[in-house]
Amino acid sequence: MRGWLVEEKGSARFVSDLPEPVLGTGELIVQVDAAAANFADRLLIDGKHQIRPRRPFVAGLEVAGTVIESDAVDHPVGSMVTGLVEPGSGCWAERCRCSPRDIMAVSPDLDPIDVVAINLNAQTVWIGLHHRAQVEPGEIVVVHAAAGGIGTMAVQLAVAAGARVFATCSATKMAVPRRLGAEVVVDNRSDDWHRILAEAAPDGVDIVIDPVGGDLFERSLKLLRFEGRLVSVGFTSGVLPSMAANYALVKNLSLMGVFWEPYADHRRDVVDRAATEIFRLYRAEALDPCVTVIDHMENALTRVGDVAAGRTTGKSVLVWGDQRRG
Repeated sequence: MRGWLVEEKGSARFVSDLPEPVLGTGELIVQVDAAAANFADRLLIDGKHQIRPRRPFVAGLEVAGTVIESDAVDHPVGSMVTGLVEPGSGCWAERCRCSPRDIMAVSPDLDPIDVVAINLNAQTVWIGLHHRAQVEPGEIVVVHAAAGGIGTMAVQLAVAAGARVFATCSATKMAVPRRLGAEVVVDNRSDDWHRILAEAAPDGVDIVIDPVGGDLFERSLKLLRFEGRLVSVGFTSGVLPSMAANYALVKNLSLMGVFWEPYADHRRDVVDRAATEIFRLYRAEALDPCVTVIDHMENALTRVGDVAAGRTTGKSVLVWGDQRRG
């Protein structure tokens, strides 16, 4: 079996002799139709992810594919699924082992490339906006890194919720959130991005969706109005920010973290509702998957390097051949 093997921290190599995944009790084996190239994959390879599987392991965390072996009642052979694989049992391979806890069934008429582009990013954002921040029509939502995988979903889902969207991203990518419905777009690498947004919302903003951390997080706190909510979904800057408790107290602010995987364990009802809503929007053509890169799995390391370096927009997807449907 072909795939990407991580034997040393920081590097991976494409091999043709990976052992086949072994079906465990209650698990399933998935033929990989599409896999994501995510920032988290680079962290896993570099040994910087919060979960650190023992090497050697197979890279790749997010998959869409077809069940070819199953000991899971809800996922029979031939069904299509999407979701996460256990770190180390990766999906940057022709086949991978999955747990029903971390995947869900999707309609077989959907394009697996679109499915893997939408599913976890959009679910994370939907949980942040609706379940955690309780977004209301007319509220102002700031989306950082608005041209990336999380950001493109956040702009669209906030627009779909009736919110006004202010977006930040690098200057060369500003057309992306504008196309998706952002009302104000600023260069987050400029010194005055914070001032521009403050002038656009003199009474403050209601919600910030932040996958970046660092300085963007800390300066965003000053933009929030009374009872504002900052939703943290990651730290692509590599800098873990902090929030002074007295500042939260004075403005009655809320800091909310959203990490998808614990929801799969503790609030499956929320996950199922999020999935239902995002795929309803997708079928209604109100949610663009924003897939900008589709490449062969053999180029996975190059593609994830582009993602980690901020050279991409939207989602980068890996396939074994020409597998786009429809």
